[in-house]
Amino acid sequence: MFGCLRRLGCLVVLLIGVGLWYVRDLWWPRLRSAVGPEPTVVAAADSNGWEPLDQERAERGERAVRALAARSGPVYVNLRAGELASYAFLSLSDAPPLPLRDAQAAVVGDRVYVRSVVSLKDLGGALGAAGGLLPERDTLRLGGTFEVLRPGVAQFRVADISVGSLPVPASVVPTILRRTGARRMDGVAEGAIGIPIPRYIGDVRVARGRITLYKSTP
Repeated sequence: MFGCLRRLGCLVVLLIGVGLWYVRDLWWPRLRSAVGPEPTVVAAADSNGWEPLDQERAERGERAVRALAARSGPVYVNLRAGELASYAFLSLSDAPPLPLRDAQAAVVGDRVYVRSVVSLKDLGGALGAAGGLLPERDTLRLGGTFEVLRPGVAQFRVADISVGSLPVPASVVPTILRRTGARRMDGVAEGAIGIPIPRYIGDVRVARGRITLYKSTP
C-alpha cells in the first residue's frame, strides 16, 4: 500500500513539473524580476586573469612598444594580455578583425586568448547544424600565438576556438575568421589574423604567462 502511495506521489510531482514547464512563460518572468537583474561584467581583470580590451590599454601598450624604436631604448618590453590585444586589434588594425563586444584577453601558458560576445548571425552559418544548439548570442573564444612573419607584418595564429561551450573543429576556423571580417594579408596563414606592426618589432614570445616583444636587429 505504501509503495503504491509513493508511486502515486511521484506521478503527481512529475505531472506538476510538466505543467509548470508548459506555462513557464507566465511565471518565469515574474521570478526573474523578483530575483533581480543578472550581474554585469566589470571592466577589470577577474580571478582568471581576463582583462578587457579598451583604448586605455591600447595606448599603454603602444607607449611601451614605442620604446623599442629608440636607439638607446630597451631590447624588449613586457605587456599584459589586455595591453597587447588592445594594441593589436584596436590600434594597429584599420578595423577590428572581430566583433569585439565586451572583449577580454588573457594569457594561459604559451597562448593568448581573446573572447568576445558574438551574434550567430555574425558567423553566417559557419557552425552548420551545431549552431542550432546555441543561443542567439554567445561567447566566441580564440586561443593562439602571435608571430612576426616579416618586418611590418605579424599574425595571430588561432590554435583553438570555441563558441559558448561548443569546441569548433580546426577545419572551420578559416571560415569563422572570414565571416567575422578578419583581415587577409599576403603570407598570413589560412587560420590566422593578419596584423600590421611597426617594423622595429622583431619577435613576440608568450611563455609561462608572460608576453615579451623584442626589438628587431639591424
